Amino acid sequence: MRLLLAAALSVFTVPAAMAADTAGPLWQKTCAQKDGACWVEQFAISMPNKVVALHVRFDLQPGGAARMIATAPLGVALQPGLRLILDGSTPIVLPFERCTPQGCHASAMLDKAAIEKFVKGTTLIVRYVVSEKTSADIPIRLEGLKDALKSLSP
Repeated sequence: MRLLLAAALSVFTVPAAMAADTAGPLWQKTCAQKDGACWVEQFAISMPNKVVALHVRFDLQPGGAARMIATAPLGVALQPGLRLILDGSTPIVLPFERCTPQGCHASAMLDKAAIEKFVKGTTLIVRYVVSEKTSADIPIRLEGLKDALKSLSP
């Protein structure tokens, strides 16, 4: 069951230990009713309170590229941005671009080589800062991402 991040989550705290034990569902394809645009997405749910700790979405772009958008809950520290750690590799920092009632968004354009690393990967850890002394490491399972992205191809 998907839970949508409510605007009421303006103060959000997820202890890193709890977040590390939480894994979201496999990739789901979603299409907009208005324009038919489609993407694949995964929600990481924090248990036992069943709150969306992270939403990750991929859509295909012209020329074989993809765009990844990660949405963290409102109330995260914006200045540090998001840190992406793919299978223990060196972290990549993405700045937050904006916050909306659904959360704070960071995105990256991925070329074919970067997409290949993601689809061959196992786990993407997304880290964000919750407070001065607390960060959350949210695991995103990459299993099934390759097939999910293929489902977006015309």
